[in-house]
Amino acid sequence: MTRSRTALSAAVLAAALSGCSSQATVKGTVRFDGQPVENGGITFIPAGAGGQKAGAEIRNGTYEIPRDRAPAPGKYKVEVTWNKKTGKQVTVPGDPGNKIDETQQAIPAKYNRETTLTAELTSGSNTKDFDLSSR
Repeated sequence: MTRSRTALSAAVLAAALSGCSSQATVKGTVRFDGQPVENGGITFIPAGAGGQKAGAEIRNGTYEIPRDRAPAPGKYKVEVTWNKKTGKQVTVPGDPGNKIDETQQAIPAKYNRETTLTAELTSGSNTKDFDLSSR
């Protein structure tokens, strides 16, 4: 009897330490019209009921959602944003003496507020690359 309890305890401990997780870490690349998205954002929004959205910054065309902020496995809608610099300077609202770089949303609505992007995440590590187009 003691041997079977020890074996069961060892099996449970091994499963816990082997990385079995109900989280889906996610990393990947994001390009728009062949160009890496810089200083953008990506958000995974549960497609069904329940769950929580998870997101990350996109830096130099790459993103990663680590285990401590990882979404649960399942189907997700994906939103990508990129406030790209226009090359112009604008006055800071409420501070007319200072100027900042003007930005505008470079990613079409079909990839963010009206997204058509989806992803299926499984438990463990996921790589999801997105190659978006203005067409």
